[in-house]
Amino acid sequence: MKRTSRARLALWLLLILAAVVGCSLTPQQGWRRSRGPVVPHDTFPADCTLCHLEGSWTAIRADFTYDHAKETGHALEGAHAKAECLRCHNDRGPVQVYAGRGCAGCHEDVHQGHVGRRCQDCHEQNDWVPRAQIAMHNTTRFPLVGAHAATACWRCHEGAQVGNFQRADVRCETCHADDLARALNPDHRQRGWTTGCERCHTPTDWRNARFGHTWWPLTGAHTGLQCSECHANNVYVGTPRDCVACHRDDYDGTTDPNHRTLGFSTRCEECHTTASWEGARFAHTTWPLTGAHLARRCSECHAGGVYTGTPRACAGCHLDEYQRTTNPNHTTAGFPTTCESCHGTTTWLGARFNHRFPIATGKHAGNACTVCHTTPGNYAAFSCLGCHEHNQTKMNDTHRGMPGYSWTTAACYQCHPNGRKP
Repeated sequence: MKRTSRARLALWLLLILAAVVGCSLTPQQGWRRSRGPVVPHDTFPADCTLCHLEGSWTAIRADFTYDHAKETGHALEGAHAKAECLRCHNDRGPVQVYAGRGCAGCHEDVHQGHVGRRCQDCHEQNDWVPRAQIAMHNTTRFPLVGAHAATACWRCHEGAQVGNFQRADVRCETCHADDLARALNPDHRQRGWTTGCERCHTPTDWRNARFGHTWWPLTGAHTGLQCSECHANNVYVGTPRDCVACHRDDYDGTTDPNHRTLGFSTRCEECHTTASWEGARFAHTTWPLTGAHLARRCSECHAGGVYTGTPRACAGCHLDEYQRTTNPNHTTAGFPTTCESCHGTTTWLGARFNHRFPIATGKHAGNACTVCHTTPGNYAAFSCLGCHEHNQTKMNDTHRGMPGYSWTTAACYQCHPNGRKP
């Protein structure tokens, strides 16, 4: 028995040694070593033909399909659906271990942790090309606005070409040192303007800077001027604020009216605005300009450049219109020369007389003066009975006892203002 047992033990040892030597000298089931070690198939189905072709252990069936979502509970989407199985199932250990790490389980973090660990915030599964970088950057302390949105990442983040996005200095002068050196109109370095570029510049355009003129706001035509047009010789301290300091030539050269001769105030803002030097408006406080008077030139009322003693009565300028008027004839009728009694400043035509006899409504409205005032030039007297003839006896009988009635005055309009029965 002892010999038999020893013989059997020796036989088993021989078989095990043969198997070990055989496996070490020949490829494992024909597997290509370039693809790495064989993936453990312990949990795979025993029917190898479900995946492999007969006669070639390395060839997979062309009609091979595997419902990854159904079999594992994890759906493969985008580029993952086309990836080789070995990209995830290999000798690194159980797939559950590195799958639990998310993207970092398979993908190296080339950003070295500087942009967080949520790869999906910038990348998608279809390809590795980043998405919505500008929108993501706007959640940082330096939103990308204007020209910054079109600037290459490496201009601010040195090493961005290889994914290095370390925190960058957000001060303008860090990136715009060359622009600062070229800024000579005005000379920024000489003036000490080397920081806080955003006080004058915008990220939309580095040119056309705007300084906050808080104590002397730039409005109208002043907004388009170069700094040197007011601050000569690059001097910014002590610049005068009075208009005449810059506009003395305009003041001296004005002849309609002649400002210097007439001794006009040098406070230009009393008549002029920053929108345009032309079209000045003087505050006519003693004689307000309204209607058509607003469009008149000064010389039309102030003839010969005389601004003192100008008459304020309408007839002082409009006496010719008064004398030429024939319907009705103002001169013959003895109308007063207080033109404003009937006329307005908007237009000379369409005068309205304050009639003591109501004619604004009813049948009297719209009639020419001569309809009632039949005697040429006589507007003083009129009588209702001149147009409305009635029998005196009948009128007396009808109105007997009514207060104020008198045939001689014929003040019919007191009770019949519109020509109707009361």
